[in-house]
Amino acid sequence: MNSKIFISYRRDDSAASAGMVGCTQYFLNGRPYQANNRKRQLALDSYKHTTRQTKSPLIEVNKPLQALKLMNKMITLFALLLSALSCGQTQEMAANTAIQEQIDQYVERVMSRQGIPGLALAIIQDGKTLHQKNYGYANLEHQVPMSDQSIFRVYSLTKPIVVVGVFQLIEEGKLDLEDEVSKYVADLPEAWQAIKIKHLLSHSSGLPDMAPIPEFQDLTEEEAVAKVFAQACRITPGQRYDYKQSGYWMLKEVVERIVGKDLATWISERQFPSPCDTAFFSSDSRDIVLHRTTPYFPFTKGTMTIDHPYLQGTYAHAMNGLNITLNEFIKWDEALHNNSWIKPETKHQMWQEYDYSQSDKVFTYGWDKRLVGDHVSYGFSGSLITAYRVFPADKLSIVFLSNGLTSFYNIEDVMNDLAGVVFEVSQGKGE
Repeated sequence: MNSKIFISYRRDDSAASAGMVGCTQYFLNGRPYQANNRKRQLALDSYKHTTRQTKSPLIEVNKPLQALKLMNKMITLFALLLSALSCGQTQEMAANTAIQEQIDQYVERVMSRQGIPGLALAIIQDGKTLHQKNYGYANLEHQVPMSDQSIFRVYSLTKPIVVVGVFQLIEEGKLDLEDEVSKYVADLPEAWQAIKIKHLLSHSSGLPDMAPIPEFQDLTEEEAVAKVFAQACRITPGQRYDYKQSGYWMLKEVVERIVGKDLATWISERQFPSPCDTAFFSSDSRDIVLHRTTPYFPFTKGTMTIDHPYLQGTYAHAMNGLNITLNEFIKWDEALHNNSWIKPETKHQMWQEYDYSQSDKVFTYGWDKRLVGDHVSYGFSGSLITAYRVFPADKLSIVFLSNGLTSFYNIEDVMNDLAGVVFEVSQGKGE
């Protein structure tokens, strides 16, 4: 049964020509329909109203079934959309759970095998935290668990943060990679005059080292500089990768002469702008700092002991001075990804491979460049116990902060393994 009712009318020309009144005949669903004057007027009113909008001689008076069908279609589409979203969320949750379980198992094995007292780990991808957890102890003697408040000396992992500061100055036109260091630092030995900013960043300056630490830890900055100045350069600048701490002391001198402030203050203002006690500079582990983890190393006795390495004053700040919490490092990493510190083109310049004249070493301006499968990453590590790695194309970052070790291991291999877990699970999710 057709639930739609159509009322139409047809002009009876023969009746009209005969002068007859009522020359319009009405039809109901195609059949002649006799209506009294009231019904005729209602039909005409409805017709006039409809034809003004649709220009059609047929008037659809009732649409309940059409509306019901449309509503059912919309409900069905909405249900399908919800189902798809739910399925996607379920897959993502399953993948994240798998990542966390595998990471937990791997970290616990590494900690047990290498005798790591405590660590904090974060894995972030595309702005989402895939894994963040504290393991073990910030202090073994008093069994203080690692927590979100724990502050780590990151040692040489300070260097990438300093490099970002250097490239901020390059971006602002205040410094150039081809600038000679003697432009900013006076009274350099004659053999050092050819050293440029690019040589300091790429660890190819050939400068004598401000190490080992025991030989320098009780010297003032003036005494340490004099000790280095008295030695000959090891290589011709730019020749090959020759990792030495003194290059970053010199970068500190350059930066301070340009900005008119000490490096620690300037880096804090530019990269850790909120006044806080969760990111600061101190190269002396003997300083009493609330929530700072106790360092444990096997350097002095061959087995893990409390070890408080230090250098006098502030001259080592660019080499190894940053202290930071995991959460503060995560915020720094987010700003790096969002190009808050430097522009994308500046970041691209910073991560260009340096062309050594007599070496095939793969290194950029201050950052290691490493491959995990076909995934390109940039990063650095500090004193064998802290590391940071960023995979720009994958929007992936890994922050690994620990407070010591018992037996030596390659922390870069650990970073590769952690990234491998993420890529393996992500690949499985895509299949």
